[in-house]
Amino acid sequence: MAVLAAVLAAGPLATGTAARPGGPSPTGSPYVLTAATSAARSGGGHAEAGSVVPAGFSPMSVTYVSASQGWVLGTVACGASRCLRLVHTTNDGASWSSVPLPPTGPVGTDSAPLKVRFADPDDGWIFSTLPGQAKVQVWSTHSAGRHWSAVKFPVKNQSLIGLEDIEAAAGAVDAAIQAGDEVQIFSSPVGSNNWHRTGGPYQLGAGPVPAGEFALQGRSGWFVQNDRVVVAGGRDEPSGAWASWRPPCSAAGGPVVLAAATASRLDAVCTEGVWTGPKVTVDLLTSTDGGTSFGPSRPVPVTSADAAAATGASTVAVGATVSGTNSVNVALEMTFDNGASWHAVYRQAGGGWLELGFTTVQQGVAIVLGAWHANTMLFTTDGGRHWAPVSFR
Repeated sequence: MAVLAAVLAAGPLATGTAARPGGPSPTGSPYVLTAATSAARSGGGHAEAGSVVPAGFSPMSVTYVSASQGWVLGTVACGASRCLRLVHTTNDGASWSSVPLPPTGPVGTDSAPLKVRFADPDDGWIFSTLPGQAKVQVWSTHSAGRHWSAVKFPVKNQSLIGLEDIEAAAGAVDAAIQAGDEVQIFSSPVGSNNWHRTGGPYQLGAGPVPAGEFALQGRSGWFVQNDRVVVAGGRDEPSGAWASWRPPCSAAGGPVVLAAATASRLDAVCTEGVWTGPKVTVDLLTSTDGGTSFGPSRPVPVTSADAAAATGASTVAVGATVSGTNSVNVALEMTFDNGASWHAVYRQAGGGWLELGFTTVQQGVAIVLGAWHANTMLFTTDGGRHWAPVSFR
């Protein structure tokens, strides 16, 4: 499952550097987004009372455009089924307002989630990430969610395409589209639906579940195509076109997850040996020249990597799924010294990572897939040293 390494322009998280006293907390106490919480963090201020988030709200995607302004897409009980709900905050969750959804569609579940991304307070997208299984489902708004329109990409056969990822940064939005047996990248200014092809084609692999994802930071961007193993990659050029790029770990027998902390620093978390043996390992590699070269690998103390995010000069988060004899847990490992040491900061029952990213150096957010429509949104305000579940109320 592709999970973003968030950037300020279209990412879901926020972070910080001041650690709380004591060691990392394995679970944390519930982080309640209330007016008092927001005021305490901002040094004062008034927040409107009340919330439009109903009981049983299960978040599936989150996006922030600043430390205080973000959107969460989720589901709520709706008779015998689930209905979508999109909520918006401008005061770091002290209060929430409901945002209209597209009038026809979209359809999503916890097991087949939709995603939401906003580039700024006005321009956003809701989309399905089920490559190759249906027509592309993408809706865009350029009016802060008051109006939505279906997006059509300029490909010849609309019935043979699937969407892999959408991310936005520095005034442009990029989409990775499956078209037949290849992947193409289309781009548009964030304020319009003027889509045009800017990258590809990238060949799909031989595996059953091709998945591509972007890592964007300012005017720099990278794209990786996984299909059991690393298949192809692209890098955004100053001209706005995507050039062919060979991702790290391309011959390591497993997938890679990218995380961009700056326009020149790119972290790659590689799961190696999955299909080649002799054993499965996870390693962190770092580039300081925009992905042209990577330094030596450093081991990560997990056996899988579902998600990765990076912030600051030396902080990387790796989200993993740990399967036991009778349970499946999610684990979050953090390094604050470029992989020299790792700290297990979160471990709970869960089925995987839907989101993981940083909005600022101190603030971050994540969503863990839970059972029976009980996903958990996590928040950090100290640079990833402590993560606590969010209670919407």
